[in-house]
This record gives sequence, structure tokens and C-alpha cells, in this order.
Amino acid sequence: MKKITIVFLLFIVSVNQCISQEWMTSLEIAKRLARVQNKMLFVMWEESTKYEFPVVFDDENGQAYYTDLFENENINKIIWAYFVPVKLNDLTYPDLFSKIENKRSDKYIRLFQNDGIKIMDANGNILNTGSFHMDPFNFVDFIERYQLNTSFLKAQLHNYFEKRTFYTTMALGSKYLDYAVFVNKKVRKEVTDLAFIYIDESYELLGVENIENKEAYRQRFILLELKKDLILNRPRKVLRYLKKVDVSSINPLNESLFAFAHYAAYQLIEDEKKAAVWKSKVSLVDLKKAELILNINN
Repeated sequence: MKKITIVFLLFIVSVNQCISQEWMTSLEIAKRLARVQNKMLFVMWEESTKYEFPVVFDDENGQAYYTDLFENENINKIIWAYFVPVKLNDLTYPDLFSKIENKRSDKYIRLFQNDGIKIMDANGNILNTGSFHMDPFNFVDFIERYQLNTSFLKAQLHNYFEKRTFYTTMALGSKYLDYAVFVNKKVRKEVTDLAFIYIDESYELLGVENIENKEAYRQRFILLELKKDLILNRPRKVLRYLKKVDVSSINPLNESLFAFAHYAAYQLIEDEKKAAVWKSKVSLVDLKKAELILNINN
């Protein structure tokens, strides 16, 4: 369905006589636009856009050919249709790097630094940290993988933008984790990794803000790690951990999520008998989430 949409859009732009848009140069304005339009950012360092970037592109007949990302007007229009494109001035590098130094993986840092495409969310965090075949670089496959509609996250993205606190950061990370079950399987792990950028950030904020039930939230971080493993179809890893946990140590605020982890894990390994033991302890909302996780992994 997505490929049909892209080919159809290609046909539309081929007959459209509108003037091609220049990429944005202000990251802050682009992030605001991304929030409004429910899009991700398509970001490159400005200096890198001065050189050829060869891609494989499909025409309206499905025929593949090589072209330059920066010279093909149809490609530019498609980028604008699915993303907010940004050229980052290289002079902004020190300031941007200071915000992620010692806070991201080596792979994330390399992607941030290199001349390639960075798909960022509306807060400037990079999504496309997974493997993608670069030689040749198939533009349509890349768009299909990373063109995400973020309307599901709209409220949480807005709240985080308005005021970055433990609660708004945790809410956004948790929502990204929920969102992962709705995206293409190829990008699912990357979405869960993006979720944990915020969840890890909320853990840091928990240590400095005046929050009640801090121990309960620290316990919740572990349970969210288990939820990530369930989304990525790792039920046996989850069960190995759960077997080591003393049930009496679970804070009442986390009982439903704890039960959810058991229930979903047993469902994934098709142990209906053990799953039934936990089902009544899971909230209706979490039961629905367990069903979604089961559906995407079957």
C-alpha cells in the first residue's frame, strides 16, 4: 500500500507545475513545523548537500534508475510530502553535539556526525539508527521505511515541547513504545530505541525533580524494558527475568504492568494456561496492548 502511494504521488508531482521548495535551514522552525504536520525531519549537513548523493529511484512505471538526490525535482517534492527537510549549518555542530555527547550510543554519534541522511523526530532525536543498505541507496525503500505519521504522539510531543519534566518525558517515551506496535516491522526496533531516549532522559530527571513514589518509577523503568522486549518478540528473555522477581516487591502502581509482562510473554510462547493465571490482573488497556503485541508477532 505504501509503495502504491509513493508511485501515485510520483505521478501527481510529475504533472504538477508548482515551484520546487528549498529545504529549511532553521532546525528550530523545522521542528515546530514537524509537530504541526505530524512528520519526521529529513536532515543533512549543509556542506554534504553540495556534493552528489546517488540514489536508485523508481519512475511512475516502476522502472528503477540512478539519479542525484539533490538534482531530481520529483524526489524533492516527495521528501516534502512525507518529511520536513532541513539543511543543518555546519557551524551549529558544536552546540548540537554538546546536547548528545556521552548520552548516545557510538552508532548514534557516528550517524549524527556523518554526511548521510538523519531522520529526526520533532525534538531532533535521530530515528534511523538501524541498518539500511546503502550501495545502492534505494530512495523509495528508504521513504517507505521512515515516513511516519506522528499524529499518535501529538499530545505528548506538544507537552514535552511546552515543558520538559519527568512526567512529560516519561509520557512521551511510553507513548513511543506504544507507537512501535503500529509501525512497519523494519523500523520497529528503531522506534523502541527512540522511545528509550526519552525513557532514559526521564530517569535522569527523576533523580533531580521532587517526585513522589520514586522507587515505583524506578521499578517501572525495568518493566518498560521488558515491554520493549515483548514488542520485539523476545518473550523467553522476559520470562527469564520475571522468574527472578519477588512478586511481593512489586509496587501497587506497577502491578498491572507486571501482570501484563507475564500475560503477554506467555501468550507469545502459546502457553495459554499460564497466561490465564495473569489475565485477570491486567488492566483492560494493557490487555488491548498485549493483543496488539501478539498480533504483530504472529
